[in-house]
Amino acid sequence: MKMHPWLEKYPIHPESKYLIIGTHPPMPYCGKLEFYYGNMSEFWKILDLVYPGNMLYPNGCPKSQDIKGFLAKNKISITDIVYKTNVDKFSIDKAMGKVNKEDLNPFLLGWLINSNIHTIYFTSFGGSNSAKNLFRKWYRDTYNKACKLTNEHVNEIEIEGRIVKIIDLFSPSPSGRRGLPKSKKFIEWSKMNTNKKDYDGFRLYWYKKHLPKINL
Repeated sequence: MKMHPWLEKYPIHPESKYLIIGTHPPMPYCGKLEFYYGNMSEFWKILDLVYPGNMLYPNGCPKSQDIKGFLAKNKISITDIVYKTNVDKFSIDKAMGKVNKEDLNPFLLGWLINSNIHTIYFTSFGGSNSAKNLFRKWYRDTYNKACKLTNEHVNEIEIEGRIVKIIDLFSPSPSGRRGLPKSKKFIEWSKMNTNKKDYDGFRLYWYKKHLPKINL
């Protein structure tokens, strides 16, 4: 069994308004950055372009203290939906195998109740082990009702009496490019751009459009 290496260490901050949810870091973990999305740091590479000047990917070597300072300043928290996995070695969500409800983040409800979260982002949303679909499982088990998400990538749900916006972020991983040619949003975007296969350009556009606007 592999426990999440830092989920308990970095709870959702009570003052946070925005929450980014992933799944579980690849195991065995080999990233230099001992923080969320640190195995390849592609996420911080994109965010460095979204929020230039915040030292999120300096010289290709992000530092946790810079990232944590940026997140706290802008009321953003990060957590994962998977707390433990019975698979010792995996690099993608699918390879985790079946994730049961007892494997999911046991602190999530309490953290959400004691926070100001009004927007949740998912960095994976396709497949049974994606962050979004495991969150839907968590929601169903927690509230004994389905997590109904009707729109393609932007939705709203109710959590503890408040409306929370749900937004998909196209995966920052290199493998996340594979599904983009079939994505309706990518197809719409590519029709307006000369480089029809600029997958990184599309993801940057999407992140800039939907992530919090901050004072740079």
